[in-house]
Amino acid sequence: PVNYPDGRLNGYEIEFRQQLGRLWSPLEGLAFGANATFIDSEVTLDEADANRLADAGYPEASRDMLNAPSRLYNLNLTYDIARSGTKLGLFYFVKGDTLVAGAATDIGYIPNVYATEFETLNFTLSQRVGKHLKVTFKVKNLTDPVIQEVYRSNYIAEDVVKKAYRKGVEYSLGLTATW
Repeated sequence: PVNYPDGRLNGYEIEFRQQLGRLWSPLEGLAFGANATFIDSEVTLDEADANRLADAGYPEASRDMLNAPSRLYNLNLTYDIARSGTKLGLFYFVKGDTLVAGAATDIGYIPNVYATEFETLNFTLSQRVGKHLKVTFKVKNLTDPVIQEVYRSNYIAEDVVKKAYRKGVEYSLGLTATW
């Protein structure tokens, strides 16, 4: 790991949650939530890294912070039927462009690598069984988006795909016991 001499991470988050039954009683147990996070980050490259890039003809004094996405969005809708112990949830998530590797000059110039924005949708169903058991069924990544990593730099005209893949849809079934 490299600790850079200077860095900053700024941002803000907006969140909203509402139990819809408070607005209209037939919607008791239904809840809606949303949040948005906007992030601005930058690190100043250390002298050795900055000099290597400049010597290769690609001067760069700073870059985005690793693993700090430009934005995050979440939407969720949940339904809790307390009487029967049933809970359902639908969760939508968007993750903005994220730097995963900084530019390098090990074997020629290698631009910054970014994971591009993607979205996903997850579903959860849990059911209480008696006093001590709960069964949970989850489906993750229902949208199964193409996830791309791209080379990005001021020295190339447009993003160049490094790799693209799908994570696939993931199913899980769980049993929880409490006493």
